[in-house]
Order: sequence, then C-alpha cells, then structure tokens
Amino acid sequence: MSLFNGSFTLNDIFDLLALAGLIYYLVKRFILKQPPVPSGAFKKVNKEKLQDCLALLDKSGKTPGRPYIMPEELEQDLLKNLHDPELLRRLLKSITTHMGIEGDLIKLQLQDDATLEYAGQISSKGAFTTIKLQVHDYYNLDVLTAVLAHEVMHLYLHYNGISFPDTLSNEILTDTAAVYFGFGEYLYRGYKIIEVNLGFSYHKVGYIRPEDVQFIQNEIRIKN
Repeated sequence: MSLFNGSFTLNDIFDLLALAGLIYYLVKRFILKQPPVPSGAFKKVNKEKLQDCLALLDKSGKTPGRPYIMPEELEQDLLKNLHDPELLRRLLKSITTHMGIEGDLIKLQLQDDATLEYAGQISSKGAFTTIKLQVHDYYNLDVLTAVLAHEVMHLYLHYNGISFPDTLSNEILTDTAAVYFGFGEYLYRGYKIIEVNLGFSYHKVGYIRPEDVQFIQNEIRIKN
C-alpha cells in the first residue's frame, strides 16, 4: 500500500475499505457471535399492518386455532430423512387436516434450485392445486413446516375469501394467518436467519420475522 510511502491513492482507499469490511465480519462472526447481516437487510413489518391482518381475520368470523402438533412418528421419520417425498407429502396432509382442508388433490413438487427466489409456491388449476417446495440442504424441519403452512394458508384464505388488494399485504396476511391458526412456533423457529456457507452468506424465508410472530401471538392472547 503506497500510503506507507508517503502517498495515498484511490486504490489504497478501496484496500482500506476491504480490510475494514473483513475486520467487521470477523468481529461480528467470531467474537460477538452475531450474523453479519445489516439490520435493514430484511424489511421490517409495520405493527399496524399486523394488527390490520388480525382485524381482518377477526372480522371474517374466524377464531384463533389450537396449536398445530406434528404427529410424533412423522416428526421422528422426517428428522431421519428430511427430503423424503412421501414423508413431506404426509406432513402436507397433516397440515391440511389441521386446517380442515382436503389435501389429497394437492400435488407436492420438491425442488432444489438456488436461482429461484421463493421457498414455496402454490398454484391452482380447477380442482387441482400444486405446491412447489424448495428443499435446500440448509432448510431444517422447522423451515419446511413453516413454508408448507404458509402455502396451505394461501389456499385456506382463498377458499374463505379473505384477502387484501395488494400482493405484499396478502403475503403478510398469510403469515399472520399461519400464526393465528396454530403454526406460530414453527414460524418463530423457521423464519430465523439461516447461516449458509459457513457464515459467508445468510438466508431467510417468510415475510415476517420471529419478533413479529411473538407480537401476533401476544395480540391474540390479549384479545382472548
């Protein structure tokens, strides 16, 4: 670096910035034990928006559901073989049963494509519905359960005519509904920041944060 020879160039500035970035990463990663993700990396949801979602669910005549409990045998099998297609279909059926939805006509497609932005996606053609589920190796059972609950909730809200006019609000409504109907603990754990590639990159699913899940749960307790 020419700085030590008495001169200072633009390249030296870039070198210093790179060095500062590396030091910042190492301190946060290995000393503070915090993921080096800027606080604004994932958009925060306004609390009023979450309250609007809860108000819409209440207005529809729905009441908060009991907590979803995954069948113990299914959970143990999934922990041993998380990407088994038949086991994931059984998990999907368990979730639809909890919501009172007939799940036999829902087709589940598993994908592992890092170029796609979504963790899950749902589409319907007539009486048939397809859910596409990403099964990255860094997704654990909580993540996959939260994603499937979110997609099933899309179907439930559609069947019951509960929606907002814009897409983003509907996605937040869908996450709120998943908490409302008993999947809060799975969203709380599954929507946390995921460390990928030994901490060199980070990933998150869902439209709300674990803190938002807790806020929704507290609001439900206050009202009930």
